[in-house]
Amino acid sequence: MTSISTTINTQTETPQNRGYFPSSFYVANVMEIFERLAWYGFFTLSSLYMTNSVSQGGLGLSDAERGTIQGVIPFLLYLLPVFTGALGDRYGYKRMFFLAFAIMTPGYYLLGQVSGFWPFFAVLLFVAIGAAIFKPLVVATVSRSTNDGNRALGFGIFYTMINVGGFVGPIVAGLVKGISWDWVFSVAACWIAVNFLLLLFYREPRIADYTPASQSRSRSDQSVFSDIAQVLKNRRFVVYLLLMSGFWACYNQLFLTLPLYLRDFVDTAPLLAWVKSFSPSVAGAISEGNQGQISPEFITAFNFGSILILQIGISQLSKRFASLQVLISGTCVMAASFLWMGFGPAIGGAGIVLAVIAFSVGEMLTSPKSQEYVAESMPSAQAALFMGYYFLSMALGFLAAGLLSGWGYGYVAKTLGRPDWMWGGFAALSVCCACALLWYHRCLPKIS
Repeated sequence: MTSISTTINTQTETPQNRGYFPSSFYVANVMEIFERLAWYGFFTLSSLYMTNSVSQGGLGLSDAERGTIQGVIPFLLYLLPVFTGALGDRYGYKRMFFLAFAIMTPGYYLLGQVSGFWPFFAVLLFVAIGAAIFKPLVVATVSRSTNDGNRALGFGIFYTMINVGGFVGPIVAGLVKGISWDWVFSVAACWIAVNFLLLLFYREPRIADYTPASQSRSRSDQSVFSDIAQVLKNRRFVVYLLLMSGFWACYNQLFLTLPLYLRDFVDTAPLLAWVKSFSPSVAGAISEGNQGQISPEFITAFNFGSILILQIGISQLSKRFASLQVLISGTCVMAASFLWMGFGPAIGGAGIVLAVIAFSVGEMLTSPKSQEYVAESMPSAQAALFMGYYFLSMALGFLAAGLLSGWGYGYVAKTLGRPDWMWGGFAALSVCCACALLWYHRCLPKIS
């Protein structure tokens, strides 16, 4: 099989398509919105669902079990595209999109029908396989339906669509959770099912150098392994991947740990009362049942909302500085936001909202620049290869994030009763990542 980086880099540049986007570009972007609505609608609430008691509609899992699932499954989700990236070339994009949706639609629904660690793990793995088929297909469609004249705009639109799904998905899931947890998974399945209809309007990307499957198989079955070997020979890149894995391990605590922390340690009643003074109906919609607290997903949604509003402006400002300088600064901002979150019992819901926005600023500085740095520093002739394997850092980061969250929240926050120590630990890890990136920059000429 070819790697995902090989898959997404093949493009056609013709005068006919230089000035506009073909229909497949728009269909792919809308499909991405609905896929993200399903994923983030589930994933943002997953910590609450897995650890809530069975009497509350949850699974009743321990924090260690919850952390294992949240680490291993996303790790596989981001790892598998390395191997699934060539499926669209081999069997056709439309056919593989159909397979991905056929896997994810029942998968999301079944998540709400199973109980216990292993059944839930197995069904979520099933969903991850479908998502791992979908991811390289949609990125490849966007890549192949853009050119040098409109590629930056095209991917800017694409990443905006991701954040639209990330913002709306948890809000809708939070609203239907008030009816029943089963509705969260049923709605997620419906989001994916909409893509079957969109697939009727999808057209295969027109690629001039598209190689028929029968002619490409001999090479594609070997290339993923030769690509991996080539990547591992570049020690600079391997070190960078490991450093960024630490960043992603910290980043994911916003989704894995913060919802539980809000539920168990932060009093959001004053913030809810303030919202109620303006709109009782909104306050009723975002409240956690009859507990008088704000449901956590409505606070974490400020992450995606602030990105939608601020990302373009922050990206423009960060152009003035070297990529690694921005990377280090963003990681330090994220560390500061973790320390801020550690004061949650004192600052309440409003303070956590501000901490989430500060965290988002750190993310907006770091996440785009982390990929830009790869393009700048790796061999230009192999830029696509290294960009594709950059996502291995996200896979490793998810794995570490889940295990750290399970232990940190289960033992440090709950058993020891020191959630401030837990957030301080995440802040310290973020600072270590920033220092390591600085070392990496200074020692860069010595690493080959």
